[in-house]
Amino acid sequence: MKAIVRSRPGKALSTMQVMDLPPPSLPADHLRIRVATSRINPVDVDLMKGMPFLKYKQPQIGGIDGAGEVLERGTATTGFQPGDRVFFYRHFTDMGTWAEEISVPANVVAKIPQHLELTDAGAVALPLLTAFESMQQFQGKTGQTILIHGGAGGVGFQAVQVAVALGLKVVATASAKDEKRLKTAGVAQCIDYKSQRFEQVLKPGAIDFIFDTVGKDTLLRSMLLRPKKVVSVHYADPALMHKTGMKVPGVLKLILKLANRKFTKAAKKEGVTLLGQVTGGNGKTLQKAADLAQKSGFIVGPYTTISIQDIAQQGLNGKSVGRIIVF
Repeated sequence: MKAIVRSRPGKALSTMQVMDLPPPSLPADHLRIRVATSRINPVDVDLMKGMPFLKYKQPQIGGIDGAGEVLERGTATTGFQPGDRVFFYRHFTDMGTWAEEISVPANVVAKIPQHLELTDAGAVALPLLTAFESMQQFQGKTGQTILIHGGAGGVGFQAVQVAVALGLKVVATASAKDEKRLKTAGVAQCIDYKSQRFEQVLKPGAIDFIFDTVGKDTLLRSMLLRPKKVVSVHYADPALMHKTGMKVPGVLKLILKLANRKFTKAAKKEGVTLLGQVTGGNGKTLQKAADLAQKSGFIVGPYTTISIQDIAQQGLNGKSVGRIIVF
């Protein structure tokens, strides 16, 4: 089978190349899956940089999520059958989805919503799971207002749909070209981040919650609105890293704490509860997200694809992030 493998240490996607590997083995608690699509996520790039506290496989296949069809199940697995259409999000310590066939723990796998095609499912596994986990903070808050930064992005667009399904009034920052799509998805107000500053458009106290997918200055400025709670995928909380399967060393916890200090100080100054979002491989939660996506008719935003044949010829680079690999 063909797989996209880390061929040498390095900080760029150019270290990845297409190789022929033997089919994976099948432990008792795993599923063997024919992969249809897998997303090139920013986290994939981070993980393949060569983090010293991660033990890489030899050879190390890239990728953390994807979608495909069950070929075979291990003797200790239940709930899945050959032919099932599934998607998955693996732990950081068990990465490896960029291959024509993979063996993956059944407990990080969920069945795809019936209305989504396999290609779409591969584009949305991580974004949907991240959005669903993040929005759990706001269950039971029907009628209250949430501002979603990056509402047209992969995670942001799924967060918009989850928030609408939970009965929240949604305001989103995005570019003007995405306004029609966001309004169709249920967004009440769109703010063009290219021509407007959201903290000038909105008054302090007008927003109850904020979900941030942008980070940096956007996250800092969010505190000026004085919402009750901000959840950010760019606020790396060391206490949540266990969800990824990693045991984070003390020195990294200190580095993360120092990196977060300016955000923590800004939140404290404005009386805002600031929470991080770290998405962990969890098939049960992904299945709940899939069920909600099915019930509410969630759609996937626009995306671009790249074939494994193209990768074999052209390789990968920074511009590849966000694309969907088609196997």
